[in-house]
Amino acid sequence: MDAQERALLAMDVAWVQWRSEFRQKLFKDGVLGRPMRSVFEADMIFSIVAHHALKGRPITLKELATYFGMIATEATVSRHIDDMEQGGLVERRLDEGDRRRMFLMPTRRLEGLGHEFQQARLRIMRENGFVWNGGNSAG
Repeated sequence: MDAQERALLAMDVAWVQWRSEFRQKLFKDGVLGRPMRSVFEADMIFSIVAHHALKGRPITLKELATYFGMIATEATVSRHIDDMEQGGLVERRLDEGDRRRMFLMPTRRLEGLGHEFQQARLRIMRENGFVWNGGNSAG
């Protein structure tokens, strides 16, 4: 493994450690009702719901479940959403254009946690040598 690959691996391990501690904190603070659901599935859900909302195209539960392929069923994703809704992190909103659909929307609480999340990721990346070059691929 070269130095860059070791740095990426160290960054991954640091991120997993931070996520574990963060998840424990959320459970202890009562944000999440269940400590044992998959952190990785939850991270994916948080990111996908937030990304779609920021793009101005909220996502439905059915659409969200397609991201998980064979690793999680729609029922498993639904249980995550139930936990997140109970913790005030997402809300279900009726699609005014098609009242048969419900969109998953991030709440202000999730926005705050998402900011904390992104700041931690950036810190960990920088500690492992990441440097933003302004989007130039020649950097």
